[in-house]
Amino acid sequence: MSTNINGSFEHMPNNMNFVEGFERYYPLVLIVLGSLGNCLSVLVFFGTNLRKQSSSYYLSSLAISDTIFLVTQLLPELAKAEIADLFYMYGFCQFSIYLTQMCSFISVWLVVVFTSERFIAVRYPLHRSVVCTVSRAKIVLCVLITFAFVVHTPYLVITGPQELIYSETNSTAPACGLNLSWYGVYVWLNYADMVVNMVVPFFLIVIFNSMICQSVCRLARIRRSMTLHPSRRRQSTPHNSQNTSQIKVTKMLLVVSTVFLCLNLPSYVFRLWIVWDEKATRKYKNLQFVANQMYNTNFGINFVLYCVSGQNFRRALTEFWTQRKYSYKRSRDTQVTTVLSEFSKSGVGSKHATLNGTWKEVHELLPIAHVS
Repeated sequence: MSTNINGSFEHMPNNMNFVEGFERYYPLVLIVLGSLGNCLSVLVFFGTNLRKQSSSYYLSSLAISDTIFLVTQLLPELAKAEIADLFYMYGFCQFSIYLTQMCSFISVWLVVVFTSERFIAVRYPLHRSVVCTVSRAKIVLCVLITFAFVVHTPYLVITGPQELIYSETNSTAPACGLNLSWYGVYVWLNYADMVVNMVVPFFLIVIFNSMICQSVCRLARIRRSMTLHPSRRRQSTPHNSQNTSQIKVTKMLLVVSTVFLCLNLPSYVFRLWIVWDEKATRKYKNLQFVANQMYNTNFGINFVLYCVSGQNFRRALTEFWTQRKYSYKRSRDTQVTTVLSEFSKSGVGSKHATLNGTWKEVHELLPIAHVS
């Protein structure tokens, strides 16, 4: 959750400075655009030939998890804007925090899973057909999601609606957070969350990415040597073509996992900082807000990363868009043909009927058929 911060640059109307405007509007823009991008990613992964790849199942699940996370962030934003106070209601508060923690865990470990799969696909290509399969991806997803559902149930108990008391003004405000009677449990859960959701995934992703980059560079050297020796290139064309396709997917996933680390690291570093210095939140609230927004951005930026770094994804997106346009045009033509055939069957297709307005009636009905 973000905190109110004060900036020093007057650029916004109604005496609103830049930082306050950023705090007010950026989360909403991120939630809306990020959710739309994630939904479109799912449609592309499942609506095109990409659905045949196991990595598409991981990335689709990642998009769904990220979307749920963003939706849970909408509740406190609506409460701050005094549009809806569901976030502060008993039940909604606990479930919102539960979903936030669970989706965060799922997203982190999905990145680890598809990074490890890419490592196997690039480093041990002979095992790719056995390990990197759609059926195995479905099993991994079921295990991961079930584990996430179970292990985060304590948050349904230790959190709830609260009343914040401001000693400076002697006023109160509604809040959703930790039940202080469970503070000891929360401390241990916080340590566990930091280890499981940041420390371990960070080292695994760095190690896998380093080895993947090493393998990709080695394959690039082999490809250059084939370019210099045409006879080798002719002998290895099928295998080389397959490796090229795998490298395209690998580069996209490398970008996704690297950006994930860069956006998540500041938030967890700040959380660790707060453990050692409880006054850090008050001292560096601007930094905390920026770190939190970087963390939240990770859940809404993947569609952009796919478009920028994924040649196969861009091709599939174009194919998906073309299919939808063609399907719409074919549906419209079918409706027009149906209208014309109905007039033909009714026996009003004679010259006299035509001159007396049959075709006028047809043209009046065509827009109706187009709209319906």
